[in-house]
Amino acid sequence: MAKKRIETLIFDLDGTLIDSKLDIAKAVNYTLAQLGLPQLPEEQIKGFIGGGTGPLLKKALGDRGEEFFDQALSIYKGRYLEHCTDYTTLYPGVKEALAHFKDKDIAMATNKLVPMTMKILEHFEIASYFTMVLGPDSVENRKPHPESIERILAHTGNPRETALIVGDSHFDIKTGKNAGIMTCGVTYGYGSREVLEECGADVIIDRLEDLTLHFQ
Repeated sequence: MAKKRIETLIFDLDGTLIDSKLDIAKAVNYTLAQLGLPQLPEEQIKGFIGGGTGPLLKKALGDRGEEFFDQALSIYKGRYLEHCTDYTTLYPGVKEALAHFKDKDIAMATNKLVPMTMKILEHFEIASYFTMVLGPDSVENRKPHPESIERILAHTGNPRETALIVGDSHFDIKTGKNAGIMTCGVTYGYGSREVLEECGADVIIDRLEDLTLHFQ
């Protein structure tokens, strides 16, 4: 099968470029402890990841969400920003894939707040690959709304049909579908192949370096 040409390459972050589950879980449990609330099993918290900080904390707080949410958000943001690179790791093949496509316009559309995102990208020395980084604090409508993709396309000036979003969850695939661009799901992250197939991902890969098999 012929490789598809891309000019704009848009990545998700958590579950796509980085495994950040443990740092997120520890920051959530720190937040709960500071509020005098019982901590949760880390595996349970990991299951809440994907929709961004607000939805994550609401799930962790449960029925106490409205009462504690503002406090929890402030505590979590401070704690996580300080400790977001303690245990977080890059997935295999990330630097190689970024280097391979370095001549493309590489951008990021994530549901992680930009200050944490930039600290992580700089920590792993990959920030320079990205021409634009958008989080929920950059847009009025978070993924799967296509606003982030539209802003990236406007910034690059490249044709929509040459844009690709790569992510591990239904949020990413739906974002790409809503924006009318190509979509690629990765199976090694927080989602599953079954969900990616149900969402209609154009391409599904098991390793990030396999992007080079499908796109040029």
